[in-house]
Amino acid sequence: MSKSYVGSALVVFRLRPRNDEMFFELLVSASGLLVDGARLLSGLCADGDAGRADMIARMHEVEHRADEISHALIRRVDTSFITPFDREDLHRLVSGLDDCMDHMDAAVDFIDVHALAQLPPRAVAQVEIIARMAELTAAVMSGLRDPARVRDYVVEVNRLENEADRGYRRLRAELLNGDPMDVLRMLQNLDIVQELEAACNAFERVAHTVEGISLKEP
Repeated sequence: MSKSYVGSALVVFRLRPRNDEMFFELLVSASGLLVDGARLLSGLCADGDAGRADMIARMHEVEHRADEISHALIRRVDTSFITPFDREDLHRLVSGLDDCMDHMDAAVDFIDVHALAQLPPRAVAQVEIIARMAELTAAVMSGLRDPARVRDYVVEVNRLENEADRGYRRLRAELLNGDPMDVLRMLQNLDIVQELEAACNAFERVAHTVEGISLKEP
């Protein structure tokens, strides 16, 4: 915020960096890749063995592209004289988006290495929640200066995360209370379930970071 006096009038104006648009383009691209990753994760759950190798390869490609965008964003934050938001907030936001992608990619990797053709129904429901969180996150990135959009986004992501927590507790109990002779399968599913839960938590942290950014806006 800067102030200037013209005659007896006080003129208040806010300095905006000229590269604002590039920051937002990169954030929108990064969050858009989360949607791509969530769709691949959903497809892998729905299709079983059909197209498995292709979807897994595409997921890893999406994760790699997301890493490249994250690095580009961090470089821009660190080298820009003026940034559209607080530098620490931007670092936190980029790191949070990266965490969301990493946990989804890890879940896909576990599905691959454990050769699981089908996940428990509650796990599929968790994936659906993740997909919705990804869509909401992508939608809000271009409106970080719109308090109403941010507020609605944060409320809905928090609601979804609470739903995911309830589902996770029940799913974990179902796995642990399952057939004691099938311990290996239980442990394999738990690997995936833990990553899905971590992804939901990561999306909630992103929402809290976005909320903090919005609250600092005049």
